[in-house]
Amino acid sequence: MEGIPVVTEDCVVVDPEAAMAANELYRQRRVLTPDMREHLNSYLEPARKALESLSEPTTATAVVEAFGSVGLTDAVQTDDNGNGVRFGAASPQGGCLFGYVAFDGKVDISTGGSIMDGGCLEMPGH
Repeated sequence: MEGIPVVTEDCVVVDPEAAMAANELYRQRRVLTPDMREHLNSYLEPARKALESLSEPTTATAVVEAFGSVGLTDAVQTDDNGNGVRFGAASPQGGCLFGYVAFDGKVDISTGGSIMDGGCLEMPGH
């Protein structure tokens, strides 16, 4: 092909599979210490009960208020996707409570470290 230089040395080899895997690192959660996990677990059931008590369909504001009722007020992130509310709530001692409240009131809640991008709520994409 005319006009296109042919490179024969100093090329960078790219592994597309490795590049895609590295692109997902922002979703990984940091490791919790045993003390952080114990502290987070003290919030787990009270938060679950507060979220399960919300009226249907729930709202992002109601989810934030539910976390406030159990003492998590500083960093609660929400995302209302039209079918329910995803949430991530940071503990002052480190770590997160995160999950989903469906419009029918079903609650899915877990504990874990913050995500590599920061915060507790994993976004669905970059």
